[in-house]
Amino acid sequence: MAIDSGSAIRQASYDTSFIPSLRSKMAMPSADQKTIFLPTEIILQILSYLPRNRSSQPILNSCCLVSRQWYSAAIPQLYAHPRISGNNFTKFVATVCPSVNAHVRKSELAELVRILDMGNLVHDGSKSLTARLLGRMKGGLEEFVAPQASFAVNCFPALSKCSKLRHLDLSLISESVTLVDFFHAMKSLSRLISLRFPRSANLERGFKNNSYTWPPNLEKLYIAGGISNDFLVNIRNIPSTLFSLTIEHCPRVFLGQIRSLLSQVGPQLRHLKVGRNINRSTDVNPQQDLNGLLGICPKLLSLSIAVDYCDNNEFLDYDYGSQAPHPLEYLEAEMSHGASILPDSFIATVLSERILLGQLPCLRRFRFSNMLIWYDDKPEADDALNTLADLIDDAEANDEEGERRNGLAWYSPSAPGGVAYGGNPPAGVWKFKSEYNGH
Repeated sequence: MAIDSGSAIRQASYDTSFIPSLRSKMAMPSADQKTIFLPTEIILQILSYLPRNRSSQPILNSCCLVSRQWYSAAIPQLYAHPRISGNNFTKFVATVCPSVNAHVRKSELAELVRILDMGNLVHDGSKSLTARLLGRMKGGLEEFVAPQASFAVNCFPALSKCSKLRHLDLSLISESVTLVDFFHAMKSLSRLISLRFPRSANLERGFKNNSYTWPPNLEKLYIAGGISNDFLVNIRNIPSTLFSLTIEHCPRVFLGQIRSLLSQVGPQLRHLKVGRNINRSTDVNPQQDLNGLLGICPKLLSLSIAVDYCDNNEFLDYDYGSQAPHPLEYLEAEMSHGASILPDSFIATVLSERILLGQLPCLRRFRFSNMLIWYDDKPEADDALNTLADLIDDAEANDEEGERRNGLAWYSPSAPGGVAYGGNPPAGVWKFKSEYNGH
């Protein structure tokens, strides 16, 4: 085959009647040999056991060469998630999207692609080629990761016709796009549940805050780029389905405006990340930072935040007396870029106190950045971290099997919307290396 591809998606969801059969390269059995016929359902069941990763691609390729029946069963899975890189991109395009100048029949394999991840491409292809790929795959495409250099405003018309799209990641593109064009393309993507803003998004050139609508079923939103404070303050009609929000790489945004946005959507959020490169307000009013964040977001299960965005760890403030204990399960703490003010209270000590008081009974995972340099300067740091780790381990051990925390979410750059689901990341206290080294 011309490409690396293949995640094991069940054939039953695709119509393969239109796929041209591939002549078997296997020798035909002689008259005295008995052949065993397997129903297509059995073949599909066999293929369903293949892992959904790159290792299954050669196997699926071989399956396509067994017979016409095996070809029809395996080909949708082979092309469902093509693994594209600079080494195979040209062959992939020639296979699924041949040029009209090549005078070959239009390939129907493009309609089998469900996930198109072009994130590993830098200078391969062109903007017009990306638009042509989207146009050919619009009937079945469910997830798209845009390339860095070969995506521009001329790709939006083709993108808007991908009506089955559920996950859209534009975070890598380098060319500046206006939010007018961006939201115009979003109008027809009613099935979209995960959206990552382009880092190059530009709010200027005729954008009006009341001139756009959000995808109605949006669940995960990643905001980045050249958006302004005015945009955040005037966001309206956020879908009630939204439960995950990430805000980072926004040099024109201040914490006070993030607080204004959270006052609107915080009650419905379960996962929140505020990146470490957000501007602090020059106003001395504590309402301009993120104090009392747990109170603003009472249903939050996972939180990633720079602790210096708040006064002395006051993002943990919550009306514990009149409300049920906070359900927070996962906390990731780091320092903002260029921070010079450190909280007076050691965060591990504060967390231990909240657990002992029954105020954070669900906390099972605490990760802190190596940028929190005062951990190494305080003699009580090790004792505080060990105490917190013991409390978390004891709570995890006491969980009933049916109520055990199963890692509902944690932050992963490779996951749609920055949030990974499923699995069971280890409970406890962990130190991680920040993506930024130094202040």
